[in-house]
Amino acid sequence: MSRQRAFTLIEVLVALAIFAVVAASVLTASARSLQIAARLEDKTLAMWIADNRLTELQLRDAPPGNGRDQGELEYGGRRWEWLSQVEGTRDPALRRVTLWVAVKPSRGAGTRLEERATVRLVGFVESSP
Repeated sequence: MSRQRAFTLIEVLVALAIFAVVAASVLTASARSLQIAARLEDKTLAMWIADNRLTELQLRDAPPGNGRDQGELEYGGRRWEWLSQVEGTRDPALRRVTLWVAVKPSRGAGTRLEERATVRLVGFVESSP
């Protein structure tokens, strides 16, 4: 009679436990990777919006006046909010522009746009036409 060799129940349970630990690690790493990719996408789109807004201000015929301006737009399949603040500098020929961009919350925002902004961009605009 030939003797057959088979896995014992303990060996199968150990193998399943090892597989479960590895699978959980892979799933955790994948989830973290997806979160990072989504965050990078948000930052990229928000930076494009801020850069476009700064370029619009730089290309105007008349320089922007000091103060704040805000708006909303649809970009990349999402609603975004932007806020710009223009202020003078020590150089009378330049104005400093600070832009904040954030994804528009689905409900009323409890915090200021500056606090929940995805990006903040600072640039300069010539103040003499």
